[in-house]
Amino acid sequence: MSKEHLKERISRRFSSTLPVLEWLPQYDRSWLRLDIVAGITVAAAVIPEGLAYASLANLPPETGLYAGLMAAIAYLFLGTSRQVMVGPTSALAILLASGVGAVAGGNSASYASLVIVTTILVGIFAVIAWAFRLGFLVHFISGSVLTGFSAGAALYIMSTQLDKLFGIEGSASGAFFWETFFGRIWYTGTHLVETNPETLAVGLAGIVLLVLGERYLPRVPSALIVVVLSIVLMSVTNLQARGVAIVGSIPSGLPSLTVPTVPSISTLGTLVPIAAALFLLSYVEGISAVETFARRRDYRTDANQELLADGGANLAAGFGGGFVVGGSMSRSALNDAVGGKTQLTNAVVALVLVVVLLFLTEMFTNLPETVLAAIVIVAVTGLIDTSEIHQLYHVSKSEFVIAMAALLGVLTVGMLWGVFVGVVLSLLVAISRVSRPSTHELGQITGTDHFVALDVYPAATTISDVFVYRVEAELFYANADTVRTDLLERLAERDSDVELVVFDLTSSSTVDFGAAQMLDKLEQKLDSRGIDLRFAGAESEVVQMFETTGLAANVGGVEPEEPIDDVIDRWRTERSSS
Repeated sequence: MSKEHLKERISRRFSSTLPVLEWLPQYDRSWLRLDIVAGITVAAAVIPEGLAYASLANLPPETGLYAGLMAAIAYLFLGTSRQVMVGPTSALAILLASGVGAVAGGNSASYASLVIVTTILVGIFAVIAWAFRLGFLVHFISGSVLTGFSAGAALYIMSTQLDKLFGIEGSASGAFFWETFFGRIWYTGTHLVETNPETLAVGLAGIVLLVLGERYLPRVPSALIVVVLSIVLMSVTNLQARGVAIVGSIPSGLPSLTVPTVPSISTLGTLVPIAAALFLLSYVEGISAVETFARRRDYRTDANQELLADGGANLAAGFGGGFVVGGSMSRSALNDAVGGKTQLTNAVVALVLVVVLLFLTEMFTNLPETVLAAIVIVAVTGLIDTSEIHQLYHVSKSEFVIAMAALLGVLTVGMLWGVFVGVVLSLLVAISRVSRPSTHELGQITGTDHFVALDVYPAATTISDVFVYRVEAELFYANADTVRTDLLERLAERDSDVELVVFDLTSSSTVDFGAAQMLDKLEQKLDSRGIDLRFAGAESEVVQMFETTGLAANVGGVEPEEPIDDVIDRWRTERSSS
């Protein structure tokens, strides 16, 4: 191998691992103003949301800014999406709090250390998944499950903010029931008499302003404006003395390298499933946003590289004293709406956060906690896609039931187990679909050599002594018996004059050994009835499988990608010459 060729390979490898080396040299300077404006605008949303999500995760407010800063820097170098913004999200924050909180058992010092360990584990899982190129696995999580899970997560997160919104002392805790959505609703309802009117008034005013801002001024950083207004309000009134809780002092300065104490093996083992759930949720959130904006702006992204970006962002957030991060759909949409063109937006966001951490943290001391609750509540309403749920109900009752099962899973067993409920449901849906594929009897369009599904094109005609059959899926051991039974049942519905079954494999590019065995047994059964079996449209790998197992010889040979009409003609020629 020449030195030039070696250098080229190394350069391509670095460019694929660090996309910044590919897009930055080609950067169009005319985009700089747009990226700067978008970065400042997004940072204005990152600051209040970072503070709010840190509170949601039961962590000091500055950790939300640390997480946002470190994630933005990591994604700048590793990400492939031009619009996606990575940082703290509501769902990850509450899942982290519920999962790690149970392990920490109320010990705040232990909790903070375990959060960092868990965040680093999430990053490690993502990097391992990238190394094994497992980006395709996300496609096994069905859209209906995500719809239900997102709606359930939004309602669950809202329920965790009710005590702050109403100013109720204490929170629903202790027994498992009180940690669920229904337990929190019951607790709040039975403690309404303890509501602090001033706290509730400030919180509701914040919600109203946020909703109005989102509706009428979507490009304006309404969350930051509400934060500033509430700080001014607290500074010129005596609301704190009347029971309105504030965030308190936030330390200034940049995050320093944080190396957590490694917990015991048993504790680490307890954190692994929590980190696995967080990794899955983090990647699903991120890749959903990545694919959405890539389609909208018509450019290519890399699902596997996004695993590395997710891993790098979480490792950076963990070692930087933050917590678990993922792609934010709302902040990404804001970036897109104000004209962000490239990943350079992340650099601007990081720079703004550096300025805030160094010089402006004291401004947020008087920020009311009820306003942070309002920001969380309004932010998560976007997770409830009522139109999608309505469409599922009218289009597919089974998909609607799956979505509702995922939703109820989150509400009844919490976010952590709700994630696993969603994963299990997705796997069951995938298994159900591949084990019961769509099948058709085919008919011929008059005057042509084209064969189409009779249930789609009833005008097509069947050939009296030929039965043509197609499976719209790969053939493998899990669906082999189902396909065999379906074919025989359809064949039984035809008249007894059928002498040839043509199995069209144009939609079955692979056939595994188990399916080949099923087809061999099918050939024997049909032969005992005086019916021949032939194959059309088989790819070369499938032909090789049939030749290796001996099936090809039993059916008079199989030609690669042979059309249906040619198969029938060859069969008739063989019959007439025998």
